[in-house]
Amino acid sequence: MRLAGKVAVVTGSSSGIGEAIARGYAREGARVVVTYLTKQAEAQKIGEEIGAELILPLDVRDRANVHAFFQAVGEKHGHIDILVNNAGINRTADFDQQTEEDWNEVLDVNLTGVFRCCQEVLPFISDKGRIINIGSLSGEYGGPRTPSYACAKMGLTALTHNLARFLGDREICVNTLSPGVIGNEFTEQTMSADVKKTAFSLMLIKRFARVEEMVGAAVYLGSDESSYLTAQTISINGGAWVRS
Repeated sequence: MRLAGKVAVVTGSSSGIGEAIARGYAREGARVVVTYLTKQAEAQKIGEEIGAELILPLDVRDRANVHAFFQAVGEKHGHIDILVNNAGINRTADFDQQTEEDWNEVLDVNLTGVFRCCQEVLPFISDKGRIINIGSLSGEYGGPRTPSYACAKMGLTALTHNLARFLGDREICVNTLSPGVIGNEFTEQTMSADVKKTAFSLMLIKRFARVEEMVGAAVYLGSDESSYLTAQTISINGGAWVRS
């Protein structure tokens, strides 16, 4: 198994991409720490099914909570080999309708929250460990109806590069995994017909992604096979590209 014995923290692992990665990591032998914000019952079920030793609440907006979380993981496991920064939110709106309140909340969770987690994991992450930040196609092309989310995810790419430089001497690889549009309930609720049409026009594979299609790359990025890959973005988006 490609992650046998590795301790992996997956933020936001009670649903969606985070759940898929947590399950995929467990199948590959990792000792996964399952986290949740509001979906405690779902996280408990997932944790029990994958044999997680820790199922903990985590609010990436709260520095004290983030600090206490990593202390608890460190006390239980002694170290952390992989951190997947997946926890995120979105507040869809056209640029002229984006409220400052929503802008601040999205950046606080999706960008500053990752910053907090990356700082707090430093005393515990192993040399030659892995940090994987979950980006987005939206952050690569700027939208179209997610100004705060797009800017947060684009900022995450810069954070990945900066942290990779900072941790290079320890051979800790820091990369971004950038999904395309995921075909889930949230997408159906938030994407209008015209936005869906635009999204499909960008894709070479004319369908939305499944969360399970993110797992293979996440396993690779967490494994010893990616030992010379850092400061990179792996885009899994059906060949989406931006017309000039």
